[in-house]
Amino acid sequence: MLWATSSLSALIYWGLSLRDGHSWGRSAVKGLALVPLVALALWQDAPLVALALALCSLGDVALSRPGDGAFLGGLVAFALGHLGWIMVFALRLGLDARYLAEPLAIGLLAGLAVLIVGVSRMIIPRAGALRLPVALYIGVIAAMSATAFATGAGLITAGAMLFALSDALLGLQAFFLTTGTRLERLANALIWPLYWSAIALLTLGALAA
Repeated sequence: MLWATSSLSALIYWGLSLRDGHSWGRSAVKGLALVPLVALALWQDAPLVALALALCSLGDVALSRPGDGAFLGGLVAFALGHLGWIMVFALRLGLDARYLAEPLAIGLLAGLAVLIVGVSRMIIPRAGALRLPVALYIGVIAAMSATAFATGAGLITAGAMLFALSDALLGLQAFFLTTGTRLERLANALIWPLYWSAIALLTLGALAA
């Protein structure tokens, strides 16, 4: 039931996100999409998972609001959320650096590095007053993604990769792509499904541990 509620809320928000404009109602729907998963994590005695999810939900609401202040608030909330996920990986699943040396992990991490460096070069020079916070945030999500590989858990690794891809598209939409163009609208359509899928995979992987 909790998964169904979260999925329905996520689907409703996705439809709303395809329209232009901002509203508190839309922000509420976005924030509530993760609340059932927070409840599920608490019910399964996983407070760190619940904390990471709650911080991501807070970041969702902040990023749904207009203005640089709201965007900065979203960056802070998500950065803390990523640190929360790192704690989940370390304390709930355990980390083993040997997983990072596996051929598949090396290939995926190399691809992730290319993505992060490439997107960083495109968006950081255009981020204006948010240049430093954006750069710091990129470092945090890179650390979260790399740590996910050290768990050796497929769901966790896939979730982290989708999270990084979603954030890359969000950064491009915010600072690089021209509003209203075909590429910007495509990015907008992909960001939320990729993000919610990432959250779902991370939650499933963490709660299964």
